[in-house]
Amino acid sequence: MDGTSSLHTVSQDVVWVCVYVFLAAWIIGAVYFGTRSNGGFRGWMRNARGTLPARVGLIAGVAVVQLATRGDHGGTWRHLQYWTPALAIVGMVLAVASTALLLWARWVLGTMWASVPLLQERHELRTGGPYGLVRHPIYTGLLGLVLGATLAGGFGAWVVALVVAVPWLLHRVTVEDGLMAGQFGDRYAEYRRQVPALVPRPRRR
Repeated sequence: MDGTSSLHTVSQDVVWVCVYVFLAAWIIGAVYFGTRSNGGFRGWMRNARGTLPARVGLIAGVAVVQLATRGDHGGTWRHLQYWTPALAIVGMVLAVASTALLLWARWVLGTMWASVPLLQERHELRTGGPYGLVRHPIYTGLLGLVLGATLAGGFGAWVVALVVAVPWLLHRVTVEDGLMAGQFGDRYAEYRRQVPALVPRPRRR
């Protein structure tokens, strides 16, 4: 195996480690913070049943993407392939950084997190940590992870995942902004004015 082939394999492995770390943290965090929420274990179980389709859908989507991006598959995605070592390195760095952002944001959000947009009982507005950089750092992390995977994997099937992820996440941003605005009114309007949705902007001095 030459250096280029080795880097290609490593870049793919790094991406999938990031994906699995995110999924593990997502599941463990749901249980850990869910049982400590205001509704307790029973409340978490009720919410878990209600959001089960979304959870299953995400896991199924990840499985489909993995099957599509692993192996040759008869050259199905060859017309979308463009892999270079430089892009692979950028993609790996972006994937790792995005995963770190996802974990940070998930921890800070704590019991206020849900797998679908909704208001928790006695919902609190989080504005510290990563939520001081962007309003939706989990979505920023997800977009960064998919984009990093696209670059590291040489585009291919990841292009389809990116095309699906962008409008889906933008829709979620719109829905969640509406929920938060309805719940927190002027406070959220001011937060929204000061903090961008997904892409951090330079601080004014």
